Parts: sequence; C-alpha cells; structure tokens
Amino acid sequence: MSRELVREVENLLVQAGFGPGSGLTTHSRGDAVVVSWHADALIRPTISVHATEPGLHAAAEINGIRTALGLALTSVLGDAGLTAVMRPDGFVVTREAPAARAGGG
Repeated sequence: MSRELVREVENLLVQAGFGPGSGLTTHSRGDAVVVSWHADALIRPTISVHATEPGLHAAAEINGIRTALGLALTSVLGDAGLTAVMRPDGFVVTREAPAARAGGG
C-alpha cells in the first residue's frame, strides 16, 4: 500500500473536521486504507458517570453514532473520488477508484 494513499485519506479526514482527538485511526491493509474509530474518549466518561445504571451496556455500544460516523466517512472519502465501504464491524475500507488505478482518472 502506498503511503501516499494513507496520507491522502488522513488529509481528507482532517479537512472534513476529523483531526486529532477525533478517535479516528488509519492503517494500510493490502491495497486499502482502513479507517477505524476508537470511542474511548466518549465511552470512559459515560461509564464513569453511569456505572450503576442497568442500561449502561446499551449506552456504551453507541451503534447509532458508529453508523452515522461510517456514513459521514464514506461520503467524505467518496466525494474525493475514492471508493469507501463501511463494513458491519464499523471499519471503513478505502481504495483508489478503479479508474484511478488503471491510470484513467
């Protein structure tokens, strides 16, 4: 995986407001860049405040937030001409568009 694509994805995320402190990380996997979100900064304070509440597990899962974030990320990356797919596990897998790889873009 070229470092250029990793840097491009990171720059696009920063431009879209997902900079340092957003919990997003990127890493290369084959010909793709995988974007993931680590919500520790959000979850830990929630758990600390609500540790005795019976519904804590549902609050800590934050599925709706993960889905909204995944949709936002696929939109930002897709608008930049990349192919971005949100996986069920919450990761967003990003590749160069097929035309760009073929030299047509």
